[in-house]
Amino acid sequence: MTHNAAPDTLSDGEGARVQREVARLRLLSRLASLAATIRDRGLLLNKVLQQLQEFYAVGSCGIYQLHGPVSPLHLIASLGISPELARELQKVPAGKGLIAKVVKDGTVTSWLDLQQEPQLYCPAILEAGWCSYLAHPLIAHERLLGVIFFSQNRQRQFSLEEIELLGHCCELIAAAIDTVDLVEKLEWQHRLTHASQRELDRSRQQLREHVHRLEESNRSLEQASRMKDRFLSLASHELRTPLTWIMTATEMLETSLPDLPDDSQSLLKTIHKGSNRLNNLVEDLLEMARIEARVIYLARESINLQIFLGDLAGQYAEETLRRRLILEIGSIPEHISPIGDYHHLRQACERILKNALKFTPPGGAIKLEAVHRTSEELRQQQPEMEPFCPEFFCREPLRDHIDVCISDNGVGIAEQDRLQIFDKFHGVGSINLHGKHHHSVEGPSAGLGLPLAKGMIEAHNGMVWVSSPVDYRKGSCFHVLLPLYLPNRPSID
Repeated sequence: MTHNAAPDTLSDGEGARVQREVARLRLLSRLASLAATIRDRGLLLNKVLQQLQEFYAVGSCGIYQLHGPVSPLHLIASLGISPELARELQKVPAGKGLIAKVVKDGTVTSWLDLQQEPQLYCPAILEAGWCSYLAHPLIAHERLLGVIFFSQNRQRQFSLEEIELLGHCCELIAAAIDTVDLVEKLEWQHRLTHASQRELDRSRQQLREHVHRLEESNRSLEQASRMKDRFLSLASHELRTPLTWIMTATEMLETSLPDLPDDSQSLLKTIHKGSNRLNNLVEDLLEMARIEARVIYLARESINLQIFLGDLAGQYAEETLRRRLILEIGSIPEHISPIGDYHHLRQACERILKNALKFTPPGGAIKLEAVHRTSEELRQQQPEMEPFCPEFFCREPLRDHIDVCISDNGVGIAEQDRLQIFDKFHGVGSINLHGKHHHSVEGPSAGLGLPLAKGMIEAHNGMVWVSSPVDYRKGSCFHVLLPLYLPNRPSID
């Protein structure tokens, strides 16, 4: 029995098919190699077009890039196209030209004879001899990146096999373009990050230099402030003794020489009055020094607000009557009391009340009242209050307080002055204008009363702040916050 041997050679048709398949694989391999090794966009696309032009034996070819669905197409690479025609084809508006259908549908499109195409965007291609045209979309991750096109100066019908191979090539090209775009973005981001880091390092160095200069300036200012405080304290102590002699001498002269002429009596009274005023200033300076040095003793006792505000108003009843001012006591909460040193707190509130008397014109009104303020209410007003005493809100937990309000309808305090009035020696008004009906505060004042009040109230773990209506000329309200009296719980450090 005989068997037919299998042929060891391929037929001509099968051999041609194998050769075409090998050529296809070689083309795809070369394109993949180019995409993997070249990161320069222009060089990569030119190399790709060379491979495609040689394989497909076309007269010219090119690649358009699309940056958005309604943006124009830009010719970013081409072969076999004259510079003049390339300039004509450089930019194609959205929806125009042969490839508008490709962009719209995202599918491959071909023309056998461009002479029969009535809606050419660039008639110059006919002058260049273009006849057949094939355009294929470049899609990566379902996003249209651009279009690749072939043109031929004769009629040519591209086969389905050629179009299918071009589809695989376009997948590689689109992936390569997408990768190059990503690499360029990453490189740009890296350069930007590097530049930002250099700028950040430079800013940090400048900041360190500024901080160093500020620290030097602060040390100098602190030293100057300490020297000033020592000088004021020393000067106050040194002035105290001669002032006592002067005041004692004038009192003795007034008592022992009652028959002095009127001019001499007036002169003695002027000396005594000036000495008293200077003595009060010296006492204020010494009080400020004790507060800043934290060497002042504070009693801890429950304060009856009815008695406290009544004493405060009664002390100035005669002056308010003489100056035709109305001084009234408003509502006061019952069954709760602040805690503190009665004598020192009264002095602090007296200073604030004196300030209200100075800046309230005849016929004006001053009101004393107290309000129970919960910790939640204080937190709500923290943005407005905190600039006056940041340390107040650093205490945890924030407790309820008594708010002693001293309000008036006098001159008022402009917003830019509300913090500065509590600075030592900062004047917000001329002493000549006190008690007169002016719409603004002008010129300097002594500048110790309110800082002393602030220092004493903060020594009680409280705070003082000031508010005014939108039209500040309608008066102001000073708020003195004092901790509540809680039996068996210390409230003052």
